[in-house]
Amino acid sequence: MAAVSYQPPDSVIVDRIKRAFPSDELRERARATNLVQRERKFDTVALFYTLSLGFAAGSDRSIQTFLKRFVEMADCDELAYPTFHGWFSPAFVALLREILDDAIENLEPGQTDLSGRLERFRDVLIVDASIVSLYQDATDVYAATGEDQAGVKLHLTESLSTGLPTRFQTTEAKTQERSQLPTGEWVAGALVLLDLGFYDFWLFDRIDQNDGWFVSRVKDDANFEIVEELRTWRGNSIPLEGESLQDVLDDLQRQEIDARVTLSFDRKRGSGVSTTRTFRLVGVLNEDSDEYHLYLTNLPRDNYHAPDIAQLYRARWEIELLFKELKSRFGLDEINTTDPYIIEALIIVAALSLLMSRVMVDELRKLDARRQGSDDDAAASSTRLPRRRCSHALERHAHLVQLYLMLDLGYELPDLDELLLWSSRDPNPHRPRLREQVESGEFW
Repeated sequence: MAAVSYQPPDSVIVDRIKRAFPSDELRERARATNLVQRERKFDTVALFYTLSLGFAAGSDRSIQTFLKRFVEMADCDELAYPTFHGWFSPAFVALLREILDDAIENLEPGQTDLSGRLERFRDVLIVDASIVSLYQDATDVYAATGEDQAGVKLHLTESLSTGLPTRFQTTEAKTQERSQLPTGEWVAGALVLLDLGFYDFWLFDRIDQNDGWFVSRVKDDANFEIVEELRTWRGNSIPLEGESLQDVLDDLQRQEIDARVTLSFDRKRGSGVSTTRTFRLVGVLNEDSDEYHLYLTNLPRDNYHAPDIAQLYRARWEIELLFKELKSRFGLDEINTTDPYIIEALIIVAALSLLMSRVMVDELRKLDARRQGSDDDAAASSTRLPRRRCSHALERHAHLVQLYLMLDLGYELPDLDELLLWSSRDPNPHRPRLREQVESGEFW
């Protein structure tokens, strides 16, 4: 397919993407997997950007559509669908996973300084999981909790300061969330926000032992022994010390609960040897429902009163918005295949598209600050350019971003006539057409 030369105008976005995902490194990783030697037409750079930017563009994320976009950029009109489909192999999935893990570890998007209630923390890490539904025929690989249902569970930890995942794992949908969350030094100095899927006293202890902080919702039927009241109330209030939570909870009328409670759990998982710790129980009365929102935490009362704990926990909504963005903006609710390697590849590509979106947000904010006349205008730029609005802009213009990027990398525009001819060819030319059947076909 003949090509046409064209030099696009300079773009800070293109330059930033090239720095974030250097083409030389992409090729080197592909050579290490042996994909390039086996597949003559396998162009790592063109395929990576076709998938990561193509995944962000529009609603059609089929393998056939990715093939068409790859041909536009890689100038290989002889590439057939079976060949392209065959590239989605275990080796290619491993390559994508390696690229994603490296990006999560090393990308440096703009970081928002934490302030107010959050300024004492190194970061706020929000932990959650969400299920992506799949075709029923995928149950052999990705079983869900319901009978004859298939799904993938995404396990994420999001940094509030960057808006990016610091952990991204996939399992079958029936996997328990808390089994996938490692503990260790990564929590030191950070506040970890946990929903009920991670309600685990052993986990709370490990976060505390590793110098981290946590806030978790409390199960409705939790019945802790209260060992100390941290706030007392005047008048004829019910004393809590020495009581079990469920024995007094329905009779309380105070606006807040602030006490220390005893938790019992296995010293080591599955050991059967139990130990106890005391942590802080906080409750804030919801006047609409007349029920308490209860939290467990190791944050000190001197710095964080009960309403502060409730406000901190509200930040957990950020990860719900991230899941929504992955599913709606980056199409994880539209995986229309049962091939396990394609499923895994598309999920990883969605995460890479999200990371690329965040990289673009960072660069756009810097550009906006410069045009406003001050490099110190980052806070105002973040208000003018919210992350999710920028990801929507990427969705609208991803094809154009890819075109600018590929031209800047030295690729050339394909011959338009040849490209249209290739796209218009019928893959089944020997199948009888309706008119042919009417003219000479037999009636059955």
